[in-house]
Amino acid sequence: MRRVGSCVLNREKPLIFVVDDEEIIASTIAAILRLKGMDAIPFTCSSEALEISRSVAPDLLISDVMMPVFSGAELALHIQARHPQCRVLLFTGQWDTADAEIAPYQDGLAYQMIEKPVHPKDLLRKVREMLAAIPAVPASGEDRARLRTVENMKETIAALQADIEVSTARKRSARRRPAHPSQE
Repeated sequence: MRRVGSCVLNREKPLIFVVDDEEIIASTIAAILRLKGMDAIPFTCSSEALEISRSVAPDLLISDVMMPVFSGAELALHIQARHPQCRVLLFTGQWDTADAEIAPYQDGLAYQMIEKPVHPKDLLRKVREMLAAIPAVPASGEDRARLRTVENMKETIAALQADIEVSTARKRSARRRPAHPSQE
C-alpha cells in the first residue's frame, strides 16, 4: 500500500474474481494469479461472485462464458454496472457459440475474450495488459478487510465440508465392519 495525501492506493495487489463452473479451472487460475502477486478469488457460481461484488469491488473479472444460473457476460454486465472500472476477460472453450451467448449483453458490456484452453503465460500477459489499463483510484481499506472476511469464510466452509466428508467416510466404514469378531 502507498499513501498519497490522505488516500490509500492499493494497486500493488489487484483483486481478481475468477469464475468457472469447473472448480479445478477456477482454483487453478486463481492460484496462478496469486503466485504472481495478485489477490484472486475463485468462484464456481456466477451468483456467488455477484453477491460478493456487492461488498468488494474487483479490478478484473475473469469468467467462463457458459455458466449455469447466468452467463459470464450477464455477470460481467451486473458487476460493471456497480463497478464501472472493473475490466472483464471472458474465456470459453466453445469459441463458435460464444458470440451468440454474449450478443444480448454486448451493448452495455466492455470486455475482451480469450479461448480455452489458455497457456498460463498467455493468460498472465492478457491479465497484466488489462490491469495496466485501469487508472489508479483511491481504495478504502474496507474493501480489503471485506475480502479477508470473505476468504476466511470460504476457508471455514471448505474446512467444514472436509470434516463432514471425513466423518461420513468413518461412519460408512464403521457400518461395514462386523460388530463382533464371532461374526467373521
